[in-house]
Amino acid sequence: MRPVTSRRLALGGILAGFACAAFIALYTGYPQEPQRRYIFDFLLRAQDLPGAMLVILIAAAAAWPRLAGPGVALAEAIGRRPWTTAAATFLVLCAGQLLVVKGHPLAGDEHLVLMQAKAFAAGRLTAQFPPELVSWVLPRPYFDLWLYVSRETGQAVSVYWPGYALLLAPFVLVGIPWACNALLASGSLVLIGRLAARLTGTPAAAGWAMLLALASPGFTSMALGYFSMSAHLFFNLLFVWLVLERRLVLAGVVGSFALVLHNPWPHFLFALPWIAWLGRREGWRALLPLGAGYAPLTLALGGGWWLLMRKIQGQPWFAPPPGDVLFYWQMQFSRVFGFPDAGTVAKRAAELVKLCLWTVPGLLALAAAGWHFARREAPIRLLGLSFVVTLAGYLFVWFDQGYGWGVRYLHPALGALPILGAVALQNEAVRRYAAAAALLSLVVATPFRWWQIETFMREQLALRPPVERGARQIVFIRLNYDYYTQDFVQNDPFLRSPVIYLLSRGREEDEKLLHSRFPGARLAHEARYGQVWRLD
Repeated sequence: MRPVTSRRLALGGILAGFACAAFIALYTGYPQEPQRRYIFDFLLRAQDLPGAMLVILIAAAAAWPRLAGPGVALAEAIGRRPWTTAAATFLVLCAGQLLVVKGHPLAGDEHLVLMQAKAFAAGRLTAQFPPELVSWVLPRPYFDLWLYVSRETGQAVSVYWPGYALLLAPFVLVGIPWACNALLASGSLVLIGRLAARLTGTPAAAGWAMLLALASPGFTSMALGYFSMSAHLFFNLLFVWLVLERRLVLAGVVGSFALVLHNPWPHFLFALPWIAWLGRREGWRALLPLGAGYAPLTLALGGGWWLLMRKIQGQPWFAPPPGDVLFYWQMQFSRVFGFPDAGTVAKRAAELVKLCLWTVPGLLALAAAGWHFARREAPIRLLGLSFVVTLAGYLFVWFDQGYGWGVRYLHPALGALPILGAVALQNEAVRRYAAAAALLSLVVATPFRWWQIETFMREQLALRPPVERGARQIVFIRLNYDYYTQDFVQNDPFLRSPVIYLLSRGREEDEKLLHSRFPGARLAHEARYGQVWRLD
């Protein structure tokens, strides 16, 4: 039976890979190349079409019987040494942060949270720039969108709630901001193993769940950079652990911090089934300690940050006049939420395709099977519901994820998949096939994905005008939306660095600023997307 089952599983994986490739071609309008400014579509074609071919090869090769033994041995070894595995993962992810993504915040929202963390590390709530320079040293396209700026005082804050920036601040203070997500992902790996062993009642399940997570390129790749999704994953898993331990006040505190990491939607969706279950099972009184944990931090950080942004922005639309409060909040929600249409459904379908291609081949099907097998067990059922509710909840978010290595919007609930997958590994043939697929994904797919990321980062950073290390320089960046050059305008929140990046307004205006603000500057380098001026 085993060879027959393996061949059937391989055939299913191969067909799924071809289906993903066909969807990508249809979604991105093959054979036309998607415009690069639509970065989600561009990366889907450029990275995930080759990724689909690799998944097909792995699905076929996993049927080879000799690969199962090493895969099973690896799962058992991980289960025996979870903390050693987490420590090794941390070191590899730190190396990846420095060598693969070059320690560089690629997207604007990554840079802004890092800027906010640097402000916190300096003991300040906001960045502070000379008022006359704020529209030069900050990317103007992001004003009133991703950051709020006072042109009168020069104060600036990220629009995102401050939890993740606060978490990042100690790492910034000691000069290792790139270690934060590496540590969070490694902690998530341990929690995945602990939850799998607890929910299945089988210690061996810990090793299988950890292997399925670690071998999924999306799990490790999302930790490369400064997106908050690895933090969401960690705190969501910790929230579940504390709920199962009946430490509800502490679960509420952890949940409240997850709410204010950058926006409340990821944790709200994930936690909703657990909160509803507690209320239905034990009555509303059971929710009182949970609410007591949630309330203080949510109100202090979330509400306080909203008031700070309102103070800095000082725009009429941010403080609605009397009688227009309903209209104001409708406008605010419409910036993010909308009823699902065909375009939104297609985006979420594309993210499911990416999920299939950035995890161990067949993991999504394995997780669905585990959820079905153990659906009468409330914690396992709730874990599956957390993933489904997260998926459904983002149908009401009208835009796509843009940048991100893996699936940003589903990453906060990603921990459910390897745990549910471990539940499904009851059949010996399925277990051996999954072991082989995970082994191949770990040693082939993850290096391939990291190579893709490193190639993209190297090509993107090559567009930035080169600077001389340690020298005082002014770098003007020419705006080009196709290549997101506005994201090169990244500055220290107090302009303490020797290199200052400015968004160019054209040669004439740029030189006027230099003569008035930086007299004596001389042109050192002319590049495709900017100029470097040396300050002696």
